[in-house]
Amino acid sequence: MTLNLTKSHRYDIFNHMKTLIEILQPYNSIAIAGMAKNVGKTTVLNHMIGKLGGTMGLTSIGLDGEETDHVTATPKPRIFVPAGTIIATAEMLLTTRNQGINDIARQILAVMDDYTTPLGRIVVARALTPGHVMLAGPSMVQQIPPIMQILRNMGADRIIIDGALARKSLAMPDLARAVVLATGASVARSMDKVVADTKHAVEIFRLPTFDENNEYMRLDGAVTDAKLEGLFDKNIVAHDATKILISPKALAKLRLGGGTISVIKKINLAAVTINPTSPYGINFNANEFLEKMSRAVSVPVFNVNQELNL
Repeated sequence: MTLNLTKSHRYDIFNHMKTLIEILQPYNSIAIAGMAKNVGKTTVLNHMIGKLGGTMGLTSIGLDGEETDHVTATPKPRIFVPAGTIIATAEMLLTTRNQGINDIARQILAVMDDYTTPLGRIVVARALTPGHVMLAGPSMVQQIPPIMQILRNMGADRIIIDGALARKSLAMPDLARAVVLATGASVARSMDKVVADTKHAVEIFRLPTFDENNEYMRLDGAVTDAKLEGLFDKNIVAHDATKILISPKALAKLRLGGGTISVIKKINLAAVTINPTSPYGINFNANEFLEKMSRAVSVPVFNVNQELNL
């Protein structure tokens, strides 16, 4: 089925009138998590940087923002920042100027000697001119909160944390006030498979907090299919959704067995974004993909490329 949606009623039919930017406006820290590589996280990031306003602070888990995708050798969107943006990234990426990739004039604000990456120490800098940047942060999520605090101390009104590859761990509840989950055609060759996988991820992210009035069994660490064996009639509690790595089959067996699964700390998944194309030659019908995803998940869904043209 192919839908012919006009710009004037696109958001009406999907039961939400707000744009992605309007949904994210109340939050002073936002994480972008990805279902896979090449799902459009950099496009989403650039959209947020350009529209949210205020003094933006940016950092990343791992390396992101490279000019060419290392797997497919295809050009990637680059991160563009306005003057005044505060960036926490690896030292080597600030000391090596590359026209068109990392071309801002910058003021060094802090050097974090205790936070190192393969590309050097984490350096906090203010962009003095608009331009392109590459972000590379620590590989451990636990090192992000101190970096966020320094960004705030240096004047950032809002912080966005971007992640390389499928960094769903960026959705840790203590890390950001809101999470955007990016998905797209690079997740699987079948549109229905992408929708199903994303629906399951959203279900896990949206699990409720546990009810203290009920008997429950807490599982520490990662909750996997193997850990659930023999426990499908229990009320299972995990620390947060990033620790729950169960399959759709295991979740269904738990529900059929009369069990439940909940979390101690809930994640605020604010929206899902979709990318209907991938560098692997897969191209979904954008409107059909948006319609199917919107029907499948319980949060607003946006094709940011379409929103850019509204």
